Amino acid sequence: MNAKLSAKGGPPAVPLLEGRSANRALVALRVVHATLRAVTDEARLLQDICKAVIATAGYRFAAIHYADAECRTLRSVASSGLAPDNRAERGLLELGSEPEAEPLRDAIRAGRPFVVPGAADAGDPDAADSADRPTGGPPFVAVLPLASRIKVPGVLLIATDCADGFSPEAIDLLQEAADGLAYGIAALRRALRHAEAEKALQRVNRARKTLSAVNRSLVRATEERALLEDICRIIVEEGGYRLAWVGYVQHDEAKSIAVMAHCGIDREFLDAQGLTWGEGERGRGATGVAIRTGHPNIGRIARDDPDFAPWRKEDLRRGLLAFSAFPLRLGDEILGNLTIAAGEPDAFDEAEADLLGELADDLAFGIATLRLHQKSREAQETIKRMAEQDSLTGLPNRWRLRMRLAAEIDAAKSCSGPLALLILGVDHFQEINETLGYQQGDAMLCEITARIGKVIPDSANIARVGESEFAIMLPHADAAAASRTAQRLLLELLEPVAIGEIMLDAGGSIGIAVFPGHGNEPDVLIRRANVAMHQARHQGHGHAIYTGGRDRECAQRLALIGDLHRAIDQGQMRLYCQPKVRFSNGAVCGVEALVRWEHPQRGTLWPSDFIGLAEHSGLISPLTDWVMQAAFRQSYVWRESGLIMPVAVNLSARDLRDPKLIERVRNHFATWGVDPESVQFELTESALMQDPQGSYDSLRRLKDLGSDLFIDDFGTGYSSLAYLQKLPVDAIKIDKSFVEDMLSNSDSAVIVRSTIDLAHDLDLEVVAEGVENRAGWEHLSAQGCDVAQGYIISEPLLAESFAKWKWVGTADPGVH
Repeated sequence: MNAKLSAKGGPPAVPLLEGRSANRALVALRVVHATLRAVTDEARLLQDICKAVIATAGYRFAAIHYADAECRTLRSVASSGLAPDNRAERGLLELGSEPEAEPLRDAIRAGRPFVVPGAADAGDPDAADSADRPTGGPPFVAVLPLASRIKVPGVLLIATDCADGFSPEAIDLLQEAADGLAYGIAALRRALRHAEAEKALQRVNRARKTLSAVNRSLVRATEERALLEDICRIIVEEGGYRLAWVGYVQHDEAKSIAVMAHCGIDREFLDAQGLTWGEGERGRGATGVAIRTGHPNIGRIARDDPDFAPWRKEDLRRGLLAFSAFPLRLGDEILGNLTIAAGEPDAFDEAEADLLGELADDLAFGIATLRLHQKSREAQETIKRMAEQDSLTGLPNRWRLRMRLAAEIDAAKSCSGPLALLILGVDHFQEINETLGYQQGDAMLCEITARIGKVIPDSANIARVGESEFAIMLPHADAAAASRTAQRLLLELLEPVAIGEIMLDAGGSIGIAVFPGHGNEPDVLIRRANVAMHQARHQGHGHAIYTGGRDRECAQRLALIGDLHRAIDQGQMRLYCQPKVRFSNGAVCGVEALVRWEHPQRGTLWPSDFIGLAEHSGLISPLTDWVMQAAFRQSYVWRESGLIMPVAVNLSARDLRDPKLIERVRNHFATWGVDPESVQFELTESALMQDPQGSYDSLRRLKDLGSDLFIDDFGTGYSSLAYLQKLPVDAIKIDKSFVEDMLSNSDSAVIVRSTIDLAHDLDLEVVAEGVENRAGWEHLSAQGCDVAQGYIISEPLLAESFAKWKWVGTADPGVH
């Protein structure tokens, strides 16, 4: 260091103007004190003091330097004014190890101020002693130590161009300012340490509060998934963390982590992370490391951690600055993770991490406890099931049937609906037990249980109520539906049962009791169904409906039959039309004629409410005539207005057996001038199968008239392919039950696809009934179906309104 060191109080180079020098220093002292009172940030304090000393006291420049621990170099931390450009100033920045620099280091360490003369050359006394040295030359620099107040030594440098700028009084005042600055720096640092300690305490309190809330949740928890979601919510909403999520380890090839619960962030964000507990790139985050090592991974900083590169940009955008992950351990197994993110980069100090680690351990214990409780509940359910189920067949027993039947009766009462109970008794079962033994009898009962299950898929509706008796409950079923189910059950029992090398007859008898007509109490229905079963067995009819009491439903049905007679004659029937559209071009290609009954007391009745009555009461032929008359008349009206539209009319099994059917059709054709080619007749597959040969003859005569023939409800009538191939039909209509289920039921989808392929192989057109939505439309179109009918096109319309209806085409099916 070449600059000359002038100790405080040494003889001045020229006469000093002590008053002016001291006044300037006093101003500097005051502004330093004022700045200390106004500023609370260290970096800003240092800069503001440098600026104030220049702006207010008029010095050339001011700077603050911090020295290293050994006082070898000075590092500038703040400055203002003219940048130092003389050799003395530069020499201060590198104290070096030269012997002549040791006094300067000693002075800084000891806290003694000194002045570096501003001569251009330290060996030129004339330059140093000139009070009139031009402004801009090397300044005089007062070096004011800060070392007495702060751990890291430092100096306040104040420079002036005036040779008389640093009198002893001025140096005292400036050193007092430097001491005040050192004190202020120390105070700010104490405040900062206090604030950091307060912040750390707040984080600990946050973790303690979160732990307390989590423990309360653990006490109340009854279900594992709900517990996990509640824990994540508490950590975020009550603990103030940005993110919390729980994952479970998946032992798959990718070593993935399944997200079980989360809060503070959307699920899509977590899924997009691609987290794994493997050792690859996406397994190096806090979560992967915690699971893989079995130890907490604490305080990973998203901004600085190189392993966070795959997620850094999105984490920072969402304010997720620090992460900690805790393994969830069940015994020796790592179940998964609890991962928490904070919005402060310095979060998760040791005390906070310890509390959160305790939280994770409590959560793991809670999960284990809930699973233990679940096993206990399952054991209790097993005991209950053993008390309510038949041990041989696994079906509900008589006690369980009574409970279920009581509940279903209450439900039926609330909606004024029916309910049927069937009792099936196995014939000659006692003889089988006595002849072959109970083991073979048990095997036979198990086989019968399986056969009943083919007809009644819901085993909850089947019960074993005696040694060889089964009960079948049919919610929402009336007497007719119960009879049909009984027939199907008896059909299943026709095939003999193989017991070892012996083939045994599995025949049975079925009794039927119906709520409310036969009783409104479980025991009453069970008893009366059992009576009916014995009646059926005695009479050899296979099944029987209880006849010992008044059957209200039968009375209502009889009354409705009487009303139907009058309805046809008194104009209570209404013709509706439902349009059909081709998939290929979206064109309307015809309508199906449908009928509704406007009953004076019951309102609008649908075909399902009265077609069956008409068939069984002999009224189906007059009803069919009414439909043909109305449909052909409407066709005439459309033709007169310029609308040519094929019309389809349904024929019943009784119509096919009517020897006058062709004559009736011809009369209607003649009356309305109908072109037979614009008429289509639809016949159900089940109707054809009642009399296959007779149906074939009737179809041949209808075809000879020139009309197209459709098989309706195809897939429900058990017709053979050979028979179908011989029929003179033009198209088949897939039953809507298959169309409605084809997107959710693979069996229905196979039936639909196979039916389309079969029909096309036979050169038949295919119509899909019950097309209700766009997805069904597109699926059928892709399968090559020809025509659609259903609510996606239009609901059935009053025939008079059809001409005003418009179909917008396949661009937007369902809008009309």
